[in-house]
Amino acid sequence: MNQSIFKAGNYYKARIIRVEPTLEAAFVDYGAERHGFLPLKDIDGYDKSHHKEGSILNVCMSKAEKGQKGAQMFAPIEVSEEVTVHDLINKNTQSSDKIIQFAFISTVLVIVAIAVFMST
Repeated sequence: MNQSIFKAGNYYKARIIRVEPTLEAAFVDYGAERHGFLPLKDIDGYDKSHHKEGSILNVCMSKAEKGQKGAQMFAPIEVSEEVTVHDLINKNTQSSDKIIQFAFISTVLVIVAIAVFMST
């Protein structure tokens, strides 16, 4: 992925990955390697019932990634038509996570079955 696209001032379509109530922030997948940090106070029109894990919204990078920290974002209520919104998020993230979870559970069940079979 061309890293020059990930810079302050650019807009992205993002998916809320996790909401951390203690930090009063959400982590968003906007297509970069690290998730972005989005303070809940920086979501225009924030609504707890609407802005939850899996929700899609437009974000703007206010601070680029630095060291181990992901980029800081804010989410305007609307974006001008003249602005390019980069859509780099993986649409299949949720289904691929389910596949990985299924594979893990299947592996554990096979190991348990083998252990039970070997002990008899």
